Amino acid sequence: MRSVLIGPGAIGGTVAALVTEAGFDLDVVCSNEKTAQKLREDGFHLTGFKGEHRVRLKAYASTDELEGEYDICIIATKVHVMPDLAEKMLPHLKEDSLVVCMQNGVCLDLLTAVVGEKRAVGCMIGFGATMLDKGEVNMTSGGEFVIGMSAGYGSPKLEYLKKMLDTVLPTKITDNIIGSLFSKLIINSCINSLGAATGSTLGVILKNPRARNIFLSIAKEGILLAKKMGIKVPPFNGILEYRLLLVSDWGPYKSLLKTIFRLVGTLKYSDVKVSMLQSLERGEKTEIDIFNGYIAKKGEEYGVPTPVNAQVAQVIRDIEQGKRAMTMDNLLDIIL
Repeated sequence: MRSVLIGPGAIGGTVAALVTEAGFDLDVVCSNEKTAQKLREDGFHLTGFKGEHRVRLKAYASTDELEGEYDICIIATKVHVMPDLAEKMLPHLKEDSLVVCMQNGVCLDLLTAVVGEKRAVGCMIGFGATMLDKGEVNMTSGGEFVIGMSAGYGSPKLEYLKKMLDTVLPTKITDNIIGSLFSKLIINSCINSLGAATGSTLGVILKNPRARNIFLSIAKEGILLAKKMGIKVPPFNGILEYRLLLVSDWGPYKSLLKTIFRLVGTLKYSDVKVSMLQSLERGEKTEIDIFNGYIAKKGEEYGVPTPVNAQVAQVIRDIEQGKRAMTMDNLLDIIL
């Protein structure tokens, strides 16, 4: 089967390198010819969790250079450009091709609107990676992939996609992909957003009692929203059990905090700059609207109070607009 991956950044590049190294037929689409040439000639350099790899990729500068049809298309870009890229790929898709949205957030509906429910695949990304330079990525943590289609839809090609992604990390096929995506949404709304708001690593943040309380409030609002939306949220990476937040006494909260610290140690997040913080440092727009902003927006829609998520989202927007700096003092402006 022919496959293509668009967006060889931290996540997409890690996938492209390991899948190609495993022998799968994979074309890669970059944002420009300079990067494509580097990946063709020098190769993609991956270090970190899975050791050191340097893999030459079949790289192209844009989708305009692609020829023929593909069975699998993975889009691993920022979410705001994903629908347009999916539309550009329509001439290269078969009736039974699969298109995978490998983004953070709950964005399967955006892809479905372009390619249809019979082609759209959601992917929960359970690992971390940091881009050091174009074609240079450090894989900071392990984890898993969870893939699936909208309720009632499936495809034999999901098994082939699973085999591909298994070369990167263990991959599961689920009939509750929205729940898995929501699980990652909650942890991202805590880790990514607080890391960006404070300009600190997660290890520093979780030493701060106020930050821990904000962390729990973000997650509790998220799980209450999911319950109202009828979404069953599984534990993140199999260990972070959000449903403890629905219990009123303090015991479960302490248990959840212990799990969070164990998760940080297991995934080696403690000394890593989150992706949203890296975006702000590069002067780029963040994905806050698909993290805490999404929870706040859906909270209004479903009548679920989400004041902490709304405040965190506003802090990040203020930083984007130059109205405030990234500092731990921003936590003092978030009312619990």
